[in-house]
Amino acid sequence: RFWRSAGVTRGAPSPAKSRELKMPMPTPTNKTSPGKDGASDVRRVVQNLKSINKDHLRAIEEHYSFDQFHHDSITDAELEAKPMILVVGQYSTGKTTFINQIIGQEYEGCHVGPEPTTDRFMACCYGEDQKVIQGNAISVQRNLPFNGLTRFGQGFLNKFSASFTPSKMLKSVTVVDTPGILSGEKQRLNRNYDFSSVCRWFAERADMVLLLFDAHKLDISDEFKEIIMSLRGLDNKVRCVLNKADQIDSERLVRVYGALLFNIGKILQTPEVVRVFIGSFWDKPLQHSDHKAIFDRDAQSLMKEIEGLPADAASRKVDEMVKRVRLVKVHACILGHLRSKMPWFWGSEARKEQIIDNLDIIFDEVQQKYGLSAGDFPKTEEFATCLKTFDFRKLPTLEYSALETLQELLDKKIPAAMGKHGGAFDEDDEMTEEHKRLADAAAKDGKPGLLEDPAIAYVGLIVVMVLLMLGMAVLMTLVYVKHPAVVGLGKQIVGLGAQIRNFLSANAGAASAGAGAGAGAGAGA
Repeated sequence: RFWRSAGVTRGAPSPAKSRELKMPMPTPTNKTSPGKDGASDVRRVVQNLKSINKDHLRAIEEHYSFDQFHHDSITDAELEAKPMILVVGQYSTGKTTFINQIIGQEYEGCHVGPEPTTDRFMACCYGEDQKVIQGNAISVQRNLPFNGLTRFGQGFLNKFSASFTPSKMLKSVTVVDTPGILSGEKQRLNRNYDFSSVCRWFAERADMVLLLFDAHKLDISDEFKEIIMSLRGLDNKVRCVLNKADQIDSERLVRVYGALLFNIGKILQTPEVVRVFIGSFWDKPLQHSDHKAIFDRDAQSLMKEIEGLPADAASRKVDEMVKRVRLVKVHACILGHLRSKMPWFWGSEARKEQIIDNLDIIFDEVQQKYGLSAGDFPKTEEFATCLKTFDFRKLPTLEYSALETLQELLDKKIPAAMGKHGGAFDEDDEMTEEHKRLADAAAKDGKPGLLEDPAIAYVGLIVVMVLLMLGMAVLMTLVYVKHPAVVGLGKQIVGLGAQIRNFLSANAGAASAGAGAGAGAGAGA
C-alpha cells in the first residue's frame, strides 16, 4: 500500500516466499539501471582502479605507514563491492522496518519491536538461500568487503552478522542495519567495541548514509550527536529520514522539520542543508493524511536515489580513489618534513613532544613548502594521537619520485581509468603545473630526497670526524719517531717564528726611539 500510494508499482510478490511483505516494491527504471553496457563500463573502471591500487598506490602507502594513521589498504573486494547503504539511528526509530520496506521483504534474522531489538550490525546481502553468517566467518571471506572489520577485534565480530536474502533490490545494493543508539552509560560501557569508530568505518565505504529520526523523539542524545559528528567530511553521503511523520498533526510536523534541519546543520557544521525525506515507512494506514502528497513525493525521491546508486558506482569509486591519493600525498609530505626536523644524535623524545605540541605550525610549514591544499590535511587532534604511538625512528624520507607518481595518478592514470568520456589524458600531454614544480624542485636539490635524510648527514659527519682523527694520529706518530720531514718542518716553523719576533722587536724599538726624539724636541722648544 505504501509504495502503491507513492505512485510506484511492481508485480505481485511470489506466494512461495512466506516472509515477503505484502506491499509492492518499485522496479528499477531504465534510467537508473546500468544495463549490460553500463555494467561492463563499471567492471572496466573497477579493473583499472584495482591495477592502479596494486601497482602504484599500495607500495607508497606501505612505505609511509599510511594505515597506522588513516585507513587500511583498499582491497579488491572493496573495489568490486556493490553500493552500500548505512542506516543509523536511535533505538525504536524504525530502522529495521525501513530496511524491510526498501528490500521488499523481511531479511533473515531481523527482529522488530518497540524495545532495542537489533543488538548487532547486520549486513543485508543478496543470496538465493536465506541464511545468516556470523562475523568471524564473514570477515575472512575475500569476496566480501568486510575483511577490514578484523581491526575491531572479537568484541565487535561477535556482534556482526551478514544476512543473505533473495531480494531483487539486494542484487544491486547492500544495506547495513545498525544497533539502536542508546543513551548514557549503556552506550559506552555495555559495548565491547568502539561504536563510533565502527560507524565511521562503514560510512567511509558506504555510498549513502541514512540517519533515521522519530518524529516523536526528535531529541538528539549526546551519543547520537557523537556519531553524527564522526561523519564530518562525508556530508555528500548523508541523508536524513524523518520517520513516523504521519503520527503527528501538520503544525507539529512543521516545527519538527525545522528543528531537525537546525540541529543537523549545527552538528555537522555545514552551511548547506542536509536533504530530509519525510514519511512513514511501513505498510499500515496513515494516521494523519494531511501531508500524504509530501510523503509520496519524498518516498519516490528516496527510492529513485537508491536505485541510481548502481549506475553511479563507478564515478563514486573514482572519487574515493582520488581523495585517497591526495591524502596519501599529504601524508608523505608530513612524515618527510617531520623526519627532517629530528635531531642527529640525542634529544629525539623531547623533539617528538615539541612536534606534537606544535602540529598546527608543522602543517602550515608543509602546506607552504609543497603547495598543498589545507582541505586535504587530516585533523590535527587525530593525527597527533597517532604520532604519540608512532616510532619516530621509523620516519621515512620524502622521495620526490613518490610524489611524482601520486601526481601522475591524479593527472593521467585515474582520469584514464574513466575512459574517453572521463576526461582522460593522452600519454604525450604536456606536464601539468604540479609536475613542473616537482621537477624544478628535484633539479634544484640535485639528488632529491637525500638532502632531507638525516642519515646522510650522520654518515657525512662521522666520515669527517674519522678523517680528522686519523690525520692527528699520523701527525703525532711522525713527531714521536722524529721523522726527518717532521724535524725539518719543525725547524722551519721555529725559524719563521724567530723572524717574526725579530721583526716585531725591531718595529717596537724604532717606535720607542721616535717617541723619545719627539719628546726631547718638545722640551727644548
